[in-house]
Amino acid sequence: MKSFKKVLVLLLSLLMVVSMFGCSKEGGESGQKTDGIDDSKNVKIGVLVADATGAEALAFRSYYENYIQKQYNVTFMYSDELSDAAAEASAIDNFIANNCKAIISFASADRPAQIRKCAENKVYYAVATGTLSDDEYKEFKDNEYYVGAIGPDLYTEFMAGYNMAKHYLDQGFTKFAVFGGATPYYVDMHIYRTAGILVAMCEAGGGDYNGAKDMGQMIGAIYGMNCQLAPAKIGNVELVSYIGGYDFDDAWFGKLAEAANNPETEVLLAVGSGLDTFAAFKRPEQKLGTVDSYTADAVKAMEAGTLDYLAGKFSASIGPIFMATLSAVQGKPIRTANGEALALSQGYWVATSADQAKEFYSVDSSTTDPAYTRPMLDKYFGAAYDDFAAFVGAYSYEEIQNLKK
Repeated sequence: MKSFKKVLVLLLSLLMVVSMFGCSKEGGESGQKTDGIDDSKNVKIGVLVADATGAEALAFRSYYENYIQKQYNVTFMYSDELSDAAAEASAIDNFIANNCKAIISFASADRPAQIRKCAENKVYYAVATGTLSDDEYKEFKDNEYYVGAIGPDLYTEFMAGYNMAKHYLDQGFTKFAVFGGATPYYVDMHIYRTAGILVAMCEAGGGDYNGAKDMGQMIGAIYGMNCQLAPAKIGNVELVSYIGGYDFDDAWFGKLAEAANNPETEVLLAVGSGLDTFAAFKRPEQKLGTVDSYTADAVKAMEAGTLDYLAGKFSASIGPIFMATLSAVQGKPIRTANGEALALSQGYWVATSADQAKEFYSVDSSTTDPAYTRPMLDKYFGAAYDDFAAFVGAYSYEEIQNLKK
């Protein structure tokens, strides 16, 4: 009888082991709980988008729909392309009507209005790839339905422009044409990137731009010019041409062509959309650098020698804000020691060769092994703020590869 009981216990133990292995996969099957995550109930998350067709926007969407949505029991519901605050409000109403428990926003026409509407309806709200202003953060940091923001802060944007310009200045180039993107529209991230370019020129050239030399002065000078910049000599460095805005008319393309065709222009710098602006007009001997995103076209441009500097967001960079949002929805919000919402900076991957660009893109475009995988994200479900902040802060390509080991 004792022998029979021993055999029965052994068989039951083996069945438990088999059952455990049968339920396991990367992060766990739907219906299981992994590291506290409840996968038994589907969570609907609305996504607000200002750009529905750009390469970066499509890469972000691919990561959420082709990786995250397949790993977790979540459903993403996307808005149409949103161009103003009224459209954002209407999209949020639609998400709420469709029982979305949270909203992740890539649209910024009126973030305060978005947050207020979500909080009024007890829907969690998070900012992807962006930040709130200091005043906005002060207003909403204690709101339990405001999860927070993860993305390049304005100093990081400034350094993206600064480092790009310095890359060429350190090689001895002195004649530049700059595309300032949405600077004329008072878009902060483009203003700060442009300011970084100009400060790097001031340091290398030994001069000033409109009386400004450092970051604070330069931001003030740009706003003082109503964000309408002009060519100038900056010591022994020269801003030969400057084009801002996204007019996409014949006159606008003519300005881009004129800047590239100027025989004095050695380097073309774009704070965004470098392949859509200068690339078509670039001369073979010129250099082209841009702050943009990792796409197949960007890799081809680097292989062809058209582009030689790319500072880009990686598509899985929106993984941590997803995890913070899921944590909040499932009752384990990630907050500071004072109970305040997230305000974490995350920078760019920088490639200065075709080989680097190909290596980065192979990871960035992966739907099976992206930069942030489920096992990596699961560790930070409901995490302590300091641990989560350290995870987000280790964003470089090399650091993320080390985290995977």
